[in-house]
Order: sequence, then C-alpha cells, then structure tokens
Amino acid sequence: MQKKIIMASLGLGVPLLLISCLLLLITFIASSDDDNDCAVTTETSSNVVTSADMNKNAKTIYQFLRTNKDVKATPQAAAGILGVWQFESQLNPSVKNTGGSGATGLAQWMSNRYDNLMSFAAKNNKKWNSLDAQLNFMVYEMAHGYQGAKHIFKETSAHQAAYDWLMEYEGMRNNPEQWFLEKGPSGQPGRYPLADHWLAKLGDIDPGTSDGLATASDDTTGSSCDATSENDGDILKTAKGWLGYFYYVQTHPSSDLGKDLKNPNKSGGTDCSGFVWLVLNKSGYKVPANMGWFTGTMASDATGPHHYLKAIDKNEAKAGDIVIVNQGEGSGNNGHTAILTEDWHGNQTRIIESGGTGKSINIAQFGTAFSSLLSGETTFARAIKAK
Repeated sequence: MQKKIIMASLGLGVPLLLISCLLLLITFIASSDDDNDCAVTTETSSNVVTSADMNKNAKTIYQFLRTNKDVKATPQAAAGILGVWQFESQLNPSVKNTGGSGATGLAQWMSNRYDNLMSFAAKNNKKWNSLDAQLNFMVYEMAHGYQGAKHIFKETSAHQAAYDWLMEYEGMRNNPEQWFLEKGPSGQPGRYPLADHWLAKLGDIDPGTSDGLATASDDTTGSSCDATSENDGDILKTAKGWLGYFYYVQTHPSSDLGKDLKNPNKSGGTDCSGFVWLVLNKSGYKVPANMGWFTGTMASDATGPHHYLKAIDKNEAKAGDIVIVNQGEGSGNNGHTAILTEDWHGNQTRIIESGGTGKSINIAQFGTAFSSLLSGETTFARAIKAK
C-alpha cells in the first residue's frame, strides 16, 4: 500500500491536528472506562462514529474475524487487527480521508486497492461502505495478493498481530513515522494499547453466539471478558484505566510520577512492582509507604506476615489477584509481577503489567511476559483491603 497520511493531519493545519488527536484520546478513554454514547471521534468527511457505534462495529468485526471459515482468527489476532483499524478509521467503514490521498474505509484502502474495493462491492451487490462489503473484501484480498498475511490469523500475541497486520496487510513497513505502535502523534493511545483494550473487552466472548457478543458490556468493569473475584472491579478498573501509559523504569517512586501517588502523572515512569503498588494504592488496598517493595519482598510478605498481600493457591487465583515470579531474591530483572485479568489457567492466562512485553502498561499472556523467569518460584497473592 502506498504511504498513508494520518487522517487528522491532512493539510488542515496544526490546530485541527491537535483537536483531532485530543478527540481520539477522549474516544479511547471513553471506550476503556465507561464506553458511553458520547459522540467523540476523528472526522475526515461528514461521517461521524460515536463510541456506541464503534463498540457495535468492533463486536461485529470481532465475530467475523473469529468465525468466518476463511479466517478463524485467534482472539489475539482479532484484537490486534481491531487495534490497527481503530487507529486507522475509528472502525468507521464510511470514513474518507479528505487530504487528497483518497484513503477510505476500515483499512484506509487507496489507489488500486480502493478501486478493487469498489469493484468488489458492486459485483457482489453490496454497499461499499458496509462492514459486510469491507470485511469480505479483506477475505478476497487474502486470496488475491495478500496470501502471505494469512498467518497473522493464527498469532497468539495481540501486539505481534497488530504489528504484522500493519506491515503485511496495511503495507506500512517503509513508513515507520506512521506506525504509532505505543502512542499516537500527540500522545494518545497507539495501536498496541488499542489492541489490548479489545482483547480485554472481547477476548473471552464466545464468537459463535450473538448472545455472547451482546453480553460484552459497554462498561469494562462489568464486562463478561473477565471472571470476577473479591478483587475484581476496583483493581482491574484502575489497572485497565492506565493501559498505554507510564514508561518502564526501575525507580521507586520515579519523581516524574508527581507527589500525589493516588493520581500519578501518567507520563511518568514505573516498573512492574511499582505499577501493582500504584493500582492497589489507588484502589484502597494496603501498600507499604513510598512504594517500598519489590518482587522479592512482595512474595515474602504474601507467604509470611501478610501486611499487604496474602498467598493463595493457584487454583484459587482469580481476576484482580497478583502473580509474582522470582529467581533468587527477585531483585532487578530476576523478578516480575503483574495482575491477573482472568481466572488462572496456566501460561495462556492474560495479565496486565508494566514491562514484560511492552514499553507501557499492557496486557499479555503470562507465559510470554514471564518467559525468562518460568523456572523461578511463582507466588499467587490476594491484596488486603485497607480498613
């Protein structure tokens, strides 16, 4: 695909770029936290997608990717594609780039691929700007010129799927200035955190039933994507609210987090144990003063005095509980910790973390994020509520 230009910046001047990026950030925050019906999205023509529209489209796209006989995507692959397409088009099949490139639709098809989309829709008696036409056109392309990208459907990392889709299907390998993997041009969530969002929201839903997708609540904290436990809700709501934020640094606490650690500066830095501390602190759980722990002392407290954490059996570990793995004393790179986003079921269990597989707060599979430490000692723990 020829070089694209990010929609909001096309010849419209710096002020509109800033406004459009701000709107994109607001849209992501709304869909991550409350997913209410606020009409906030980027706009390249007269077409506007609301948060409710985007959620509805996301569920339709996810179901198609998971169940179409020629696709059969994994949950991670489907989420990765959604992350790329949300950044491209806000999941709006009618969107057109008004800056001159002619990029159109979910994938911002342009030039010959745009012409092929129009021909495909007309030949099959479909409206070109329908999800039906564009999703089936994607399948058509997978058999006509893009066969090499079909492996993406089987990938088990949402980030890898997003990256490969961007390179191999969107054709952006030679345009790194437009990748925006972690963050957008004005700091809004990039393709990776958007993919994480959809994996957390839709990843556990049975795509074979309309009821399953219908119960993917527009309130993340009440979503059927995550099993519930004593710690679910407040801990996960806080943790997921920080997806895509904070850079990784092994400092406790990093000065750029600010003085109010219940409301830290999200552009600041923290490491894995610091992130867990920030989440528990904001959610009303017991934590040591001034971020005074690391993975070694976390495990020791969980199995010993229980000042802040209480060790639990892995068979009891639920969404909102904490997993800690240490080699030796667990200092530095010899330890890692994260929060479970679902009931524990082995290395495929999804966790939310700082570090591991991403440069910012991200959702990954335990086996991938903890791969270098799997021979270490694993502790599962439940946070103790402050009185």
